[in-house]
Amino acid sequence: MTNSLIDPTSSKRQIIPLLVLSVTMVSSASILILFSISHPFVIVFWRTFYGAILMAMIGLARGDFKKFKRLVTRENLHWLAAIGITLSLHFCTWFQSLFMTTVAASVVLVDSSPIFTAILSTLFLGEALRRRSWVGILIALIGAVFLAWGDFGDGGIVALTGDLLALSGAIFLALYFIGGRRFAKDMPITVYTTIIYSIAALSTMTICMTFGLNVIVFEPTEVAIFLALAIFPTVLGHSVNNYLLTKVPAYVVSSAVLGEPIGAAMLAALIFTQIPGPTTIIGFIVILLGIAMVLADLAVRERANNSTLDDTNGP
Repeated sequence: MTNSLIDPTSSKRQIIPLLVLSVTMVSSASILILFSISHPFVIVFWRTFYGAILMAMIGLARGDFKKFKRLVTRENLHWLAAIGITLSLHFCTWFQSLFMTTVAASVVLVDSSPIFTAILSTLFLGEALRRRSWVGILIALIGAVFLAWGDFGDGGIVALTGDLLALSGAIFLALYFIGGRRFAKDMPITVYTTIIYSIAALSTMTICMTFGLNVIVFEPTEVAIFLALAIFPTVLGHSVNNYLLTKVPAYVVSSAVLGEPIGAAMLAALIFTQIPGPTTIIGFIVILLGIAMVLADLAVRERANNSTLDDTNGP
């Protein structure tokens, strides 16, 4: 018996628009960040702070905070704290990279997180990769080197540093996803994200204080940008993705990562006239190809695992 990839309570008419919505909303993040005149770390603080408030409001309205087991939260608090700090480091490194290199380079490098997720899952979760995935990883790494080479030629050491920060952001994002896969299942997603965003905001405030940055920003335009970051790429982007994970296989949602760099690069070209050079474009395409190979191979593995479970459980 073959099961549908889509949850019976949903339909393609619901899933496809939600996937398009999530990719569109997440693609707007880099553009909104570059509109701000605040320090990148300050932007991170307000995005996570407002994000926590919005998710808490949704959770309270849904009654989610009455459902989760406080004992589980207390037992896992140190892990939740680590995940929140990791999210803060992801945002801080990526936001800073956007001010040092092009949107196209920054976003495609930070969205190489599936590559690092695959590697880290192999090391820490025992999820062995097949040969095709390793080929995809190698292709993506070659593309990253090619892109960095082009950026160094066009923008010098500043652009190269921005590329390295974006790659660091990808590693932190991979760690964040692995942590979420382990601990998010024990509580409603609104509760989980409220806790994680709150810890991330607190961690980022500590970083800002360390660097002597003033996080008190009430300039109307800046507040509007911070709220937009919390609403669009956070609530309507990441939160929609979390909802979709309950309706379709993870690889379907993960494949949406291929759309964000393209959407963000197009928006940057239209709004900021950021036109990447030929070398950067080639590296951009090669990285996307490598990521696509890894995601396709993971999809085959997940389908095989699901078929095995279906055969074991019977009709």
